Amino acid sequence: MPLVTSVIDDKSPLISYDSTWLPGAAQDDPFATDYYLGTFTTNNVTDGSVSFNFNGTAIWIYGANRPNHGSYTVQVDSATYSGLDGAGNNLFQQSLFNISSLNQEMHTVKLTNTASGSLYVDIDMIVWQSQVGNTSDNLVYEVVQDTDSRFQYPEPAWSATSGSSDINFGLFNNGTGHVTQTYDASVTFTFTVSTLAISLFGTSGPSNGPYSVQLDGGQSAQYNALNTYPTNYGVMIYHADNLGSGSHQLVLTNLPVTSGQSVYIDYAQLWTLVKCFPIDSLTSHHAD
Repeated sequence: MPLVTSVIDDKSPLISYDSTWLPGAAQDDPFATDYYLGTFTTNNVTDGSVSFNFNGTAIWIYGANRPNHGSYTVQVDSATYSGLDGAGNNLFQQSLFNISSLNQEMHTVKLTNTASGSLYVDIDMIVWQSQVGNTSDNLVYEVVQDTDSRFQYPEPAWSATSGSSDINFGLFNNGTGHVTQTYDASVTFTFTVSTLAISLFGTSGPSNGPYSVQLDGGQSAQYNALNTYPTNYGVMIYHADNLGSGSHQLVLTNLPVTSGQSVYIDYAQLWTLVKCFPIDSLTSHHAD
């Protein structure tokens, strides 16, 4: 079956860190640039945990092996994997854990720092795969810019200009983006029946805040793109796959808790399947 492979940086709001996790101190760490995109999130508190939900068959959690790192456990659904250790001689973008034998369905993975003595574990990025379609199908993708008519932004709540001096729209995909600081302001994205997966991209950083996403009228999922790093661009702020047939509608709603918190829309990425037919089935044979 075709596979959708997704990659998110540690700064994606799709990853849920408890309050004991902190941004890696890039300015004080000579190895910071060895991490994926130069960022990482770190923990040195016993029982500090991070979790991630995904729909798929395989997942990889990446971090570093460093001299001041220690033990951790990973729980996938009801199964716990112990005896894991992040100690090492400054090796980066290392697989801290991976599993590829899962059923195609929703899973929850949780990593917990089990070390004592203020030893660390860090998260660099997460990669996961989902199976979609049939063996004979080809998977293709489309980038949909925020300016596409499939995005509907109620005015005047949304603007195509920055609401914060922290944001450089020139760093957005294709140099365009939309923003709102208005509480309960929503954007609606409607896409076609043949789409099997969608990813929505925006920013995370000090000018961001909480938001919710609802797909096809289902239960809303809550996220928070606020972090203390300088603004991160091209961040995956929502993902769904193995979508059923029919027209789909995604509604993202800004839910700031303090004045000035914003949500930014950069672009969407859609995966669709193209049916492949044997050559013989496309050839007409006529009797003389």
